[in-house]
Amino acid sequence: MNLFKRITILVIIGNCLSLSSCRSNKSKVNQIDYVTETGGKVDFGKTEVSAYTPEIRANMEKLYEDKFGMFVHWGPYAQLEGVWKGKEVSAEWIMHNAKIPVDEYEQYAASLFRPEKFKASDWVDIAENAGMKFIVLTAKHHDGFAMYDSKNPYNLVDFAGFDRDILKELSEECAERNMKLGFYYSQSQDWHEEGGAGNSWDFGSRIKPQDKFDAYFNEKAVEQVKELTTNYGDIFMVWFDTPIQMDDEKCQLMMDIVKDNQPGALVNSRLGQGFGHFDVSIDNGKTPSVSKATWLSDLKVPWQTHESVTQRGWGYTSYGGENDRSDEYSDFIYSLCRIVGNGGVYLLNVAPRPDGTIPQSQVNSITAIGDWLKVNGEAIYGADPSPLKFPPYAITSKPGKIYLHIKDLVDNQVVLNGLLSKVNKAYCLADQTMQSLEFVQEGELLSVTVPEALKQPRVTVVVLEIEDEAAKVINEIIQQEADGTINLPVAKCEFAIRRISYDYEEQVTHRWGENNKQGLIWTVNITKPGVYNVMSEDNGNNDYVFELRTPSDTLDIAPKGNIGEMTLKSHGTIQINQNENVTISAYPKALIGMSSRFNFKGLKLVPVK
Repeated sequence: MNLFKRITILVIIGNCLSLSSCRSNKSKVNQIDYVTETGGKVDFGKTEVSAYTPEIRANMEKLYEDKFGMFVHWGPYAQLEGVWKGKEVSAEWIMHNAKIPVDEYEQYAASLFRPEKFKASDWVDIAENAGMKFIVLTAKHHDGFAMYDSKNPYNLVDFAGFDRDILKELSEECAERNMKLGFYYSQSQDWHEEGGAGNSWDFGSRIKPQDKFDAYFNEKAVEQVKELTTNYGDIFMVWFDTPIQMDDEKCQLMMDIVKDNQPGALVNSRLGQGFGHFDVSIDNGKTPSVSKATWLSDLKVPWQTHESVTQRGWGYTSYGGENDRSDEYSDFIYSLCRIVGNGGVYLLNVAPRPDGTIPQSQVNSITAIGDWLKVNGEAIYGADPSPLKFPPYAITSKPGKIYLHIKDLVDNQVVLNGLLSKVNKAYCLADQTMQSLEFVQEGELLSVTVPEALKQPRVTVVVLEIEDEAAKVINEIIQQEADGTINLPVAKCEFAIRRISYDYEEQVTHRWGENNKQGLIWTVNITKPGVYNVMSEDNGNNDYVFELRTPSDTLDIAPKGNIGEMTLKSHGTIQINQNENVTISAYPKALIGMSSRFNFKGLKLVPVK
């Protein structure tokens, strides 16, 4: 077979848009051990551009440059190791999920928590060896326990009787080692306090009367954020979480406290109501497309997502914190490549034991990434996203260079469809001799041959040196088929907000339908306006309804039937009158819960004859 015919076939297979094909029999079980709330009409973007001061801009540029940080979930919940009354429950959410009364949690978790083996230098060593550039530690999670010497008595020093301030020790070590430090703080949920959101088993309701929540917020949350931003040197960021009952006034107050005490500290979007300096995805949130939606005209503002090397939770458990995940090292590395390639920053979580040590299995997982970064870091640190909005695999870029991240090399060929800039040279990043690789480029189609000897463990990075400083690529707007059919796969959509996720292997949504702001957006070149039969490919849900919107019409779609099986089904008709580029979108209407396991692969609009 002619080489270019074979390349073309590979591209067609790799870019398969058929909604009734490319299926996988692999089933996934969603492990839900967390809750992601959104707050207000706007999820991100309310903070004024003027808030991006020179100090904030300097740290934002560092965040964009660094790309990779260590998340640490650690607190009294580790003491329980995920088990309550002999049953495996959950990790950091064990108090909530097992409905443990405050006095029992105090007795069996908080009062026993004494991390005698905690050593700040060990933690920084582990982060450095992993190629991580900053650390974000849970200063107070939803259980309400402060992991430092707070004036509020429910803390590690006063309540547990541990006579060391671990935040002080860590902040001093980080400052000495030039490792940036941030603090996670649960501003709304506090299961220990009557006025804090979340505890319905002790205090009657999850959402609290306004006067009680105000008292909790002002007397505890505000004062502790002041402590965290005053007593521990330079802080890189404050990472808030679950903005239940947060209004504009409370969000602005927190922004002001951080700004007054730490002028350069970044605030994430989970503060609530659209406030914050950078946007954060849903937990484990991935996106099918490059997103620069958060960029300012003169400042690259990345979005951020997070994942854990533990299983079945973010905190330590005996059944999820010690597991050998060596078979998944390549997956963690490729997650980093995908996230950076789509414009994001990766925060990878570890969960120390109750004694303060990080299990060797977790250390091994992140060190494998560090070993890869020592060779391939040029393609990650400071890299820009893929020049293609819908990259077929992980791609990053720098002026005059494109980096192709290949996890599975088929027949020693790396194929790329869509690059218009002339390639002057191709080589493997790990090859110090920069030996030129053979490549064929015809129009938008490129094939590079990678000899077996240059193939790298985990992920191979192929560097393309191009003629243009900024790569030129094809028009990626969805084109209507010759027969008038419009294919709208999730793989070719953009997300309206970050609170949604995408499965790259299955090419389906994950946790779509929990929030009516979770829009899926396609841009389509309409050449044959008219009326279309609408077909969706999904695995069914009897409760869910989403609304399909065109500039001319709307249609409610209820993906019922064949629950759990990915099928293509018809839902009525919709009209498109425009003969131009249009936006077509799908937004949740009747919502579903986190555990629904509803997966959506896309839509097909077929002209009515």
